[in-house]
Amino acid sequence: MRAVTERESEVLKSIVQEYIATGRPVGSRSFVQKYSFTISPATMRNIMYDLESLGFLTHPHTSAGRIPTDTGYRYFVDFLSDSYDISDLDYGYIRDDFMRSEVHLDKMFISITKMLSSVSKLAGIVLTPNPDFTVVKQVELVSIDPETVLLIIVTRTGVVINKKITISERVTRDILFSTSNILSSEFAGFSIFDIKTDILAKMRQKYSGSNEQISLDVVELAMNSINEQDVFIEGIENILHIPDMIEKEVLTSFLRLIEEKKNLAEIMQRTMDSDSVQTFIGSEIDNSYVVGCSLVACCYKIGNKNAGVLGVIGPTRMDYRKVVPLVDYTGRLVTNFLSSVSR
Repeated sequence: MRAVTERESEVLKSIVQEYIATGRPVGSRSFVQKYSFTISPATMRNIMYDLESLGFLTHPHTSAGRIPTDTGYRYFVDFLSDSYDISDLDYGYIRDDFMRSEVHLDKMFISITKMLSSVSKLAGIVLTPNPDFTVVKQVELVSIDPETVLLIIVTRTGVVINKKITISERVTRDILFSTSNILSSEFAGFSIFDIKTDILAKMRQKYSGSNEQISLDVVELAMNSINEQDVFIEGIENILHIPDMIEKEVLTSFLRLIEEKKNLAEIMQRTMDSDSVQTFIGSEIDNSYVVGCSLVACCYKIGNKNAGVLGVIGPTRMDYRKVVPLVDYTGRLVTNFLSSVSR
């Protein structure tokens, strides 16, 4: 593909901005007048034709005007959006809303998704931290009935993990209480990953009594079952008010995506190895569940470890110049908070 000329870039940038703002295909005559291009409508039609030949534009069969393709949006995001910004008012709102959010992490993530949705006017999404990398603060074993023990893990970030385990030998409440104190002492300050791969084995050598061994069996079974990241999503009502998103194929795929959270989690996990905001436009998402959508997402950290993902999902015709910095700023806020409370 040949290089895009400066004039073609200017035209493409204006077409994308116009289509994002109005949702209507862009015609040459009115477009020249609105953006004060010093060229004739005929010349503009030729430029649009060239941009269409390059794969940046297309035109619906019901209109002579052009709309951006996924490739056109990609070029816009990568090379033409040099003024990413959101207003100081939005930054203040995001920061204040975050500071008012619950200390309990699950509630905080719900608050974050609502804020992302509110500011973007799209759908906010959060992939919670990988449980393996959460650091344990306290452990408690509770007897529910003679055959069932509940393991409660409180992490430094405020997450409370509960797992029920069925046991074959009865353990008294007193033994569970004393073992809980031992577990809290041994596990505090270590990640669940460290506990599963190293600490448990050392404890089995250190505590050889049958009651302690049964308790360690419970902990091991429970911790091996802690392996799922949850997905929070808010703002579905915003999506349902966007004409692009209520076309039958697009709406069906979007609703199926949010119902099958496993697929959404897999899509978001693609950003886990990146330290910058990632933008997936339309077909770039490369998932049969997704049609006509874009995802802007970034990884947040706990300390120096990538922990989870947050972002915004909506139509390909989203305002990337607002959404990208919104996601970036929110990711940095969450990283700073989680890193501070996990120390």
